[in-house]
Amino acid sequence: MARMYPLFSSSKGNCIYFGDTESGVMIDCGVSCKRVCGALAENGLTPDLVKGIFVTHTHSDHIKGLTVFLKKHRIPVYAQQRNIEIMQEKGCLPEGTECVAIDGGRYEVAGYSVEMFETSHDTPASCGYRITYPDGKCAALCTDLGCVTETVWQSICGCDLVMLESNYDPDMLRRGSYPPELKARIASDYGHLSNAECGENLVRLCDSGTMNFVLGHISEENNTPETVERSAVTALSPRVARRDYMLYIARPEGGRAVIF
Repeated sequence: MARMYPLFSSSKGNCIYFGDTESGVMIDCGVSCKRVCGALAENGLTPDLVKGIFVTHTHSDHIKGLTVFLKKHRIPVYAQQRNIEIMQEKGCLPEGTECVAIDGGRYEVAGYSVEMFETSHDTPASCGYRITYPDGKCAALCTDLGCVTETVWQSICGCDLVMLESNYDPDMLRRGSYPPELKARIASDYGHLSNAECGENLVRLCDSGTMNFVLGHISEENNTPETVERSAVTALSPRVARRDYMLYIARPEGGRAVIF
């Protein structure tokens, strides 16, 4: 059966492994190499199983562990051309790193077929990924986006599993300590998805046949895992969790395998 591992998922660091104990691909490396390797080991995995690292965008919580990881583990990096340029300018890519620009198309890595799709976020370039496993199962990672565009929808529709952002609760954001300009950015079409916006798209996905959901990139200031779960279950009602669909909440760290 297909597996994905939400090893880290929050505004402090993100790293997701799609694969099994034979091979797979990793999306982002936003925590230290030591922590990534530790999280892999806790799941019975090793860094040599990672056959490609795909980068969504260049905010630090998605790439801050990349440099050291690549120095210790020579793995190809796949990213949009603009993001490759940004990472090179920042010195994030050690000399000799194999970089593959993926501004469209399908990329085959160790039997996994990976496609990127552009997302709406406040960076020079940002994307999500759709991964087809060797057994034909299909999963998508879609976080760090202010809205679900038609491009995004067409890319995640029909997947067996979707990891979708449920970043903030609007009331908590409004009452929170963030400055007004940051609150406005988060709630904009180039920021993040709220719990309610996530719920609307969960319903659409469920109607289109997706039955496995992982909700991630949960704000530790403006949300809670319990609030996320409650909002999603309410949105999907009268469908019943664990009967009509499977719902998993990605914690900030220590993610275990999601089997689908």
